[in-house]
Amino acid sequence: MRHTLALFVLVAGFSPVSASANDLAEALNFAADIMGDDFVDGYEDFMDWDETEALGILLARDVQPGAPPDAYGEPENSGTETAPYFTTLGPSRSSFEALRPFIEEAARRTGLPAALIDAVIRTESGYRAQAVSRVGAQGLMQLMPATAAEVGVADAFDPRQNILGGSLYLRKMFDRFGSIELAVAAYNAGPGSVSKHGGVPPFKETRRYVATVLRRFEKSPIRVR
Repeated sequence: MRHTLALFVLVAGFSPVSASANDLAEALNFAADIMGDDFVDGYEDFMDWDETEALGILLARDVQPGAPPDAYGEPENSGTETAPYFTTLGPSRSSFEALRPFIEEAARRTGLPAALIDAVIRTESGYRAQAVSRVGAQGLMQLMPATAAEVGVADAFDPRQNILGGSLYLRKMFDRFGSIELAVAAYNAGPGSVSKHGGVPPFKETRRYVATVLRRFEKSPIRVR
């Protein structure tokens, strides 16, 4: 099972062309098209079980579509080419418990469930405060610089500022569209896209992103103390 999951996330390393800030959702979408939804579910379980290892495998290779599975074995040398999902993941990964005070503060200020904020953080960055995506999204909740400025975030790499700012923006999307599903879709694809399509945009990566966030939210054991 472990080998199968590793092969799956290596294949997920191909980057489809998209302006989406959520690169993990893009990778999941690409892999699902090739290997089916069962493998996506397996990868998500792998992420929940060992997120650090799963992210490392996902981002370790620049995989080309159509290459045979044996092309993704161990490289002949120790160097690997970083896949273009993130420019960097940063040196360390945090956790909900470590950031609980900031998440609960954001939940109180916005009225959003702490479990929803956690689900977005896990899907966006895997709790890596220094992550930078290939399109320039920054930090735990992967704020684009313009979005960070919009919600008053001066330092998107500061965990408290990033969580508060990302949660404020998610709340703005909820107030605008009236449902968690559409708020999450707007967080990923932009409010203009949700308005244009009258609902969740018909982009595979956005639909998978929404499904992943909602699944994690609904299954979350997190309760605010």
